[in-house]
Amino acid sequence: MTCLYVPPVPESAGIARRWAAPLLPAAVRDPVVLVVSELVTNAVAADTAAGATEDIEVEIVIDPAGRHVALAVTDASDQPLPQTPAEVAADQDSGRGLLLLDALAHDHGWAPRCGGSGKCVWALFRCTPAQRCSPPPFERMECAGA
Repeated sequence: MTCLYVPPVPESAGIARRWAAPLLPAAVRDPVVLVVSELVTNAVAADTAAGATEDIEVEIVIDPAGRHVALAVTDASDQPLPQTPAEVAADQDSGRGLLLLDALAHDHGWAPRCGGSGKCVWALFRCTPAQRCSPPPFERMECAGA
């Protein structure tokens, strides 16, 4: 398990992308980095709406057997994850994050945060036997702050 704590500010999406990319197996790097960006952006918006100032946690777990990578992002909002829209108008500035999540992750969902308010949004990215999600040569096991 590897995790990062970032403040609920817009710049945190970029921080999370740059942190996650070198940790991820090449087989799933691009889709996971895109979803990290979307989920952190949504968490920043949720925390801002809730008036929260606590850090957002981003967690990546690489299956030691190489079958999948799991991603989890927490925020301070108790609001459930909304339904994925059927479509988003081309002139809308937002609303595509859940469509990306549906398209890129093999499974995803959310759960109330344990031991406090808020929620955890998670996504699972599977690897084929030919891809194998082998961890990079080093694996950081610590949690880092931005």
